[in-house]
Amino acid sequence: MDQDLIPIGEAAEMLDISIDTLRRWSDSGRISSVRRTATGNRYYSKKVIELYLNDLLKLATDWISSGVEIPAHFYCATSAVFQSRLSKMQDALGRVSDPEIEKNFSLVVAVAGEIGNNSFDHNLGNWPDIPGIFFSYDLNKRQVVLADRGQGILETLKRARPALIDDKEALKVAFTEIVTGRTPEERGNGLKFVKQVVTQSLLGLSFQSGSAELELKRDSTDLRIKDAPKYYRGCIASITF
Repeated sequence: MDQDLIPIGEAAEMLDISIDTLRRWSDSGRISSVRRTATGNRYYSKKVIELYLNDLLKLATDWISSGVEIPAHFYCATSAVFQSRLSKMQDALGRVSDPEIEKNFSLVVAVAGEIGNNSFDHNLGNWPDIPGIFFSYDLNKRQVVLADRGQGILETLKRARPALIDDKEALKVAFTEIVTGRTPEERGNGLKFVKQVVTQSLLGLSFQSGSAELELKRDSTDLRIKDAPKYYRGCIASITF
């Protein structure tokens, strides 16, 4: 047998999901399996699974678009779980011997914390289906990815700004204007903090909500907002550092 192939139990353990879930993923074509006979045991390529786990943005977009199950260690069901994992990321970043990361790691934690907290604050008691957020990071790629299946920026801001008409306008307001109103709307003002930190540091940010996508470049004050190639009801963010 190919030494790269592993049995379904080991593959499920690597993915942090149940064997039944992995069978469903195989049947749907999400991850391919190998069988020696039509009814034989399933085997999986260890390299394919490792690549899958390293593609954080794909995992997040799969989850936000269809709600498919994700590895448990990428899912924060509550704000308390998120804060605990955010602290672990801070500890991991603090142990990296790299001058650029040492200079910016507290900013990475602050931006990720603000975006994650916004997801919980905006959707408190109003999650459309799956509560909680996707949160993971890759120190080698210098990337942090967060996503939620919440109401999205437009629906949240329309409580205080009912005249808002589309996702692009909502993103611009969220990142540039002080929004007054009852909580949780006023808590969205944290995205102005995110913009300030990113544009004054060496971080980069891609943020999508609904049909609009925003990009902040490192050392640039330009707020680039465009139509997204695919609609996502909630929010998804990728922080680079």
